[in-house]
Amino acid sequence: MSAKTVDIRGRLWYNTDMTTKRLIRISYFTMLTIIGGLLRLPIPAFPNVMFSLQTLFVIMSGLILGPKDALISQFAYMLLGLIGVPVFTAGGGLDYVFKPSFGYILSFPFAAFLTGSLKNRFRTLSVFKLFFCAFCGLLLNYTVGMTYQVFAVWLFVKSTLAAAFVSLTTLPFLFIKDAVMLYLVCLIYPRVTPLIGIESPPFEKKDNGEIAV
Repeated sequence: MSAKTVDIRGRLWYNTDMTTKRLIRISYFTMLTIIGGLLRLPIPAFPNVMFSLQTLFVIMSGLILGPKDALISQFAYMLLGLIGVPVFTAGGGLDYVFKPSFGYILSFPFAAFLTGSLKNRFRTLSVFKLFFCAFCGLLLNYTVGMTYQVFAVWLFVKSTLAAAFVSLTTLPFLFIKDAVMLYLVCLIYPRVTPLIGIESPPFEKKDNGEIAV
């Protein structure tokens, strides 16, 4: 009787502890998304392009947390901003939905969810498979963001449709920058995740024991 009680208590404590760990990890990525959006550095070669780690952290949440927890972390970020907490790049509040850049924020939960869902479909992983998942999430982020930006500039800012498309001219540089950084993350992912206790499918290895690219 007492053994069962101890066993039940042990399992209850274990489940609670795991829930706490999940919440901590989710909150970490919510915070990283906030920090990534607020820290923006100009790129000397491209004056109109800002260096930011926000998109990187969004896609990383999908790779590390999995689809559901990643979606929660990014939805929490969006919700905090919409209720008025100044976590967005230019503040917060419901009127942020009229800003051209809101489409990228709107896509964050879905991009993170897609990245995590694709990763979970693989029984084994490689750097290429990880990058494929990350790239698909990044592509969704930019597709939704660019579409929203064009319509927001056209409808809310009252610019011409041609001017709305001109507002997209710097985005190819940002897309390439984000893709390169995500590839670098995928390269170190197999070595970092075991150190922080993240469960992941096994990685494919070459004949010499090195992780497959």
